[in-house]
Amino acid sequence: MDSPLSPADLIIPLPVEAWVERPPGGDYLIRLAEPAGRVAVCVGETPEAAAVSSVATAIVTKTAPAGVSELRMAAADVALLGGRRPCFLLDLDGRRLVVAERTLSLAGGVNFRDIGGYRTADGRVVRWGRVYRAGSLAELADDDIALLAALGLRLSCDLRSTAETVAAPDRLPPGAVARHTPVVVDVHPLRRFIALIRKRHRVRELLQDAYITMLDQNGPLFADILRAAADPVNLPLVIHCTAGKDRTGLAVALLLLTLGVPEETVIADYTLSNHAYEVNAERIMPEMERLMDLGFSREQLRPFLLADARTLAAALAHLRRRHGSPAGYLRHAGLDDATVERLRAELLTPINAEITQERHGSAH
Repeated sequence: MDSPLSPADLIIPLPVEAWVERPPGGDYLIRLAEPAGRVAVCVGETPEAAAVSSVATAIVTKTAPAGVSELRMAAADVALLGGRRPCFLLDLDGRRLVVAERTLSLAGGVNFRDIGGYRTADGRVVRWGRVYRAGSLAELADDDIALLAALGLRLSCDLRSTAETVAAPDRLPPGAVARHTPVVVDVHPLRRFIALIRKRHRVRELLQDAYITMLDQNGPLFADILRAAADPVNLPLVIHCTAGKDRTGLAVALLLLTLGVPEETVIADYTLSNHAYEVNAERIMPEMERLMDLGFSREQLRPFLLADARTLAAALAHLRRRHGSPAGYLRHAGLDDATVERLRAELLTPINAEITQERHGSAH
């Protein structure tokens, strides 16, 4: 039986040079993985607006002989220039980098994250504000919907079952389209029950088996999601399920890998779902209670709620064994090279000598 792990224990630091933190209602804090001698911060309403800002318009400038490792900006000042979801241009000793908050604070949302800012193996960067990942959108507050409208959200790729969507339909801003693309797991109920009982002390292994089954049975669906992301008429879009961890985790992993993001970064992004552990645990407690009625203890069920890097790594290893690579899996599922090129053209931005993300650090 696996030893207990806390959600925080399982979070892998992201390989990024800088990241943005903000407690609910608080000021913005930009942290640097490595100190810089001189830092200037500009703000824009979009990544493109931030990227063309001049250092002369910086709202914060700081120089320190020993180096600067963080900068704090008043939320009121940022809101004047950056709107509801600001992007920041950092000038780090002459190197320029655009960053934004990765996790959006939504009153009724859970695990709503931007997958932008990740560097690819060929030196490009995933664009901010184009693809989001999330848990359920059924409980969004009116202010949350207004924020999604401000982001320009156009499409929701809902991976939940038909029963889930009927019971709790998406709440979306006007003009956004809900596309129901349910991830199916076609396993006979008796076989599923037997597997639960046999592996009741190895729940992480049971979840790993479920990931492999989802991949084996849903290749065309995952390929279709990538086709949607390759079409600019659908962007920005959000990919979501109930917790934003398992079904969404597989879809986003395949998307990031297709863009050329290294597997280590993809797995680190997956583990960020552990920040939403408490909220997800509360929301899916009715399902957990049904399993507890079968004799499972609360501790045995914890792995169902955790985003353990080993689970996703095992699923990707399965793809390599069976198809040679995730790219081979998606090719077999019907994703052609032309779509992959369109996807990269829409979601990647080139990197130059002034904009770099070569250094490593952690992010939230």
